[in-house]
Amino acid sequence: MIRFAALCAVAFAALAVAVTTGAVPGDASVSAAAVESAQASSVTTRVAQVVEAVTQPVWVYLAGLVGVVLAHRAGRRRQALAALVAGATASVASPVLKALLDRGRPALEAGLTTAGGGSFPSGHALASATVVLAAVLLLAPPERRGVVAVLGATVLVVVSIDRIWLGAHWPTDVLGSWLLAGALVGAAAGWARRSQQQAHGGRAPRGAGLPHGR
Repeated sequence: MIRFAALCAVAFAALAVAVTTGAVPGDASVSAAAVESAQASSVTTRVAQVVEAVTQPVWVYLAGLVGVVLAHRAGRRRQALAALVAGATASVASPVLKALLDRGRPALEAGLTTAGGGSFPSGHALASATVVLAAVLLLAPPERRGVVAVLGATVLVVVSIDRIWLGAHWPTDVLGSWLLAGALVGAAAGWARRSQQQAHGGRAPRGAGLPHGR
């Protein structure tokens, strides 16, 4: 899991350099095609605007906080703490990185969204990816992990498409959010597993529910 986190962190850093030093191949064309489709489909676009409103990062992180509380009450205290730290870090990292990188948004002039500020990474996609990964890797009990993964992946795909469809973000903004979430949650999950192993003499207790990492 630590290696996964490190790989995501390196990929995120490389992508951040790429988007701030020049155009990324395919980014502009995909964004333009999405916005053109959005302008031609008022019903679908209205649905996308509703998705944008209900998946504001504050609501997504609050949903994640509910999961943290439930996991803590179920005795998964290390996992709950790790998920809490990952979510808190993501919520702070998003506005800080947007301000530092100051990447322009693709199509605000289309009038499909009122999003403002920097574009990279996507705050909506980062919140969704962080909470989904935390739910799958840390918060969900093993017997429910598969269902949580399917539901979470569905939400993440919908949110990610929504950001590009409305012209709020470039595709690479969404990709960067996934990578950053992977780095943060992967590191948190790795810490939780290692901490749990140390507390039990080098072995995770049976039914601990954390994926094995190498």
